[in-house]
Amino acid sequence: MRLFSEGIYRMSAAVLLLPLLAGADPSLIVESAKPLPELTQLFRHTRGWTGGDCAASIPLSEKRTLWLFADTWIGVVENGRRQKMRMSNNTAAWQSLETHEPLKFFWAGSEEKPEALLKPTQSDHWYWPGDGVMHDGKLYVFCKLVKRNEAGAPAFQFDWVGNELVQIENPYDEPTRWRYQRMRLFRDEDDVRLGCGCVIDGDHLFVFGLFPKKECKKLEAPVAVARVPLAKLDRRQFSDWQFWTESGWSGKPDKLIALMRDGAAEMSIGRVRGISGLVMVYQGLGLGKDILLRHADRPEGPWSAPVKAYRCPEAGKIFAYAARFHPELAKDPGQLIVTYCRNTGSLADHAREPDIYIPQGVEIRLKAQAK
Repeated sequence: MRLFSEGIYRMSAAVLLLPLLAGADPSLIVESAKPLPELTQLFRHTRGWTGGDCAASIPLSEKRTLWLFADTWIGVVENGRRQKMRMSNNTAAWQSLETHEPLKFFWAGSEEKPEALLKPTQSDHWYWPGDGVMHDGKLYVFCKLVKRNEAGAPAFQFDWVGNELVQIENPYDEPTRWRYQRMRLFRDEDDVRLGCGCVIDGDHLFVFGLFPKKECKKLEAPVAVARVPLAKLDRRQFSDWQFWTESGWSGKPDKLIALMRDGAAEMSIGRVRGISGLVMVYQGLGLGKDILLRHADRPEGPWSAPVKAYRCPEAGKIFAYAARFHPELAKDPGQLIVTYCRNTGSLADHAREPDIYIPQGVEIRLKAQAK
């Protein structure tokens, strides 16, 4: 069972990154940052869906956004404790962008025997969904392909063995009725681990990912970017993709340019109203108290130095990870609505403290730096 994100994350690594922020010349200025309890409250449920992580959102229309979660607890919360705890590897929810009605959660199977909504072809593997986009009436979701590894350390008994792009033909139907097809993006340690975040810019989908494992030094996670024409997205042919390299855009992932070296397996890239260019939200190496921002005019960069935007207040055994932002929830210029996830790595804590494993809402307000 997964309790937190990909095994490269280490608290010490995130701490070591902090000196890199000194002397930064940011393109963005943080005016304020604070918890957003009304967003956190949306994820507090006492029956059925009682907690999940990753918390990516994809607007389906101007009226509704889709939330996607990775490992999720299904059961009940009674007397301040989780009861009848059962796990689904991925679930979803609908949120109205027009009203304040509660989230509507979805998973396959039943409450007694929950199953994942999205499943790979291999019965001994599972998906952890991440970022995605809507295009031409179809939903595209990047999913980590994961399998069990009993030899791993406690709470790290899994291997991230690939990424697949799942194309959902009927995204407006309830997720339990989705019809989908798959495209494999990487298969082994020699491949770029695409799918950590994505953004549409012009007539291309730009997809961010981590360098091949063999090219990553200790306490580094270099980030690469690839692109595919939107017109060819549904062809599911990797030959249509190009990578940002030292010689420009290339069909071969050779001599990749590292956009940054403190990337995460879960990040988000998008636009903030009133600010030109793109903003990236993540936590350095995927784990740590600081939610970081970077800015660029184009997906391939250059990206600015990281800016500390928010210090997660968790202390002691609780750690924070998987920060993302949700542009469709913002109402004002310069406003970012962010979630991050929390964990301890202990099943007993998950039962005893139901609030640990629900996404936490944050509001960050920015202004563009004068040039």
